[in-house]
Amino acid sequence: MAKNKKDKDMIHFSGRRHTRGGIGSTIMGLIVLVSFIIISIVSASYKGDAGMVVGVIGLLIFVLAILGFVTSVKAFKEQDIFYRFPIIGAVLNGLMIIILFILYILALL
Repeated sequence: MAKNKKDKDMIHFSGRRHTRGGIGSTIMGLIVLVSFIIISIVSASYKGDAGMVVGVIGLLIFVLAILGFVTSVKAFKEQDIFYRFPIIGAVLNGLMIIILFILYILALL
C-alpha cells in the first residue's frame, strides 16, 4: 500500500471525475465576466453613449450567462463527480446574471 503520507494523498478510491458541463459552465462564466469588463470599459470611454452594438453584446452575454448557469445545474445532476467546476460555474454565472439584470432594470427606469 502507501508507504508515506504523500503516497496516501495520491490514492483515489472512487471513480469521480470532472464533468464537461461543469468545466464548460466555468469557461462560459469567465467569458461572460471578461466580456462584461470589456463592454463596461468601452461604454465608459464613450461616456455611456456607446451605441446599439454594445447593448446587443450585453444582451448576448446575458443569454450566455443563463446558458452557463443551466449547464452547471445539469452538471450537478451527474453521478460520482467532483463539484469544483459546477460550483464555480454556477456562482460566476449566477452573479453575472444578477448584475446584468440589475443593470437592465436600472436602464429602464
